[in-house]
Amino acid sequence: MSKLQQRVINGPFGPIQVSHDRWPSVVARVQGVGMPTVTVVPDREHGAMNVNGQNVPIRRKSRTRTAVVGERTYELRATSLRRAELRRNGVRIADARGSYRAYAPGSTIPGLSARITWSQGIDPTDVAVAQSMVLAFGAGGPGAVLRTMFFWVDNFS
Repeated sequence: MSKLQQRVINGPFGPIQVSHDRWPSVVARVQGVGMPTVTVVPDREHGAMNVNGQNVPIRRKSRTRTAVVGERTYELRATSLRRAELRRNGVRIADARGSYRAYAPGSTIPGLSARITWSQGIDPTDVAVAQSMVLAFGAGGPGAVLRTMFFWVDNFS
């Protein structure tokens, strides 16, 4: 069993602490001053999210992940292999840029190395949920060709 690893990210409201364990069960926690604590089970296909102890269902449609937190709807929408945009109630709140490392074999947390550029008019809840969505699902998404290649590598190697 590996020990808990921690990383500090500079956020728009101060430092964001990301705690994670890579194996045997991958779980990551995002927290910062004034932010709700968000726990995620990262997985590019079937991740899960918990905000302040409340399970948040994640819907997946094509290259978009949607989470409803209270009266807010958050979307993580892949725009290319390494880029995504984050929206709250249809308004863009951030852009995320990932790395090719996120697709490397053994990469258990898709968005661990992603960088986020924040828009104006956000609050700590936006930051906590959006940062967690990027962490869990990654910034960007493989197209059909890469998904097919990953399927074959995962299942036949």
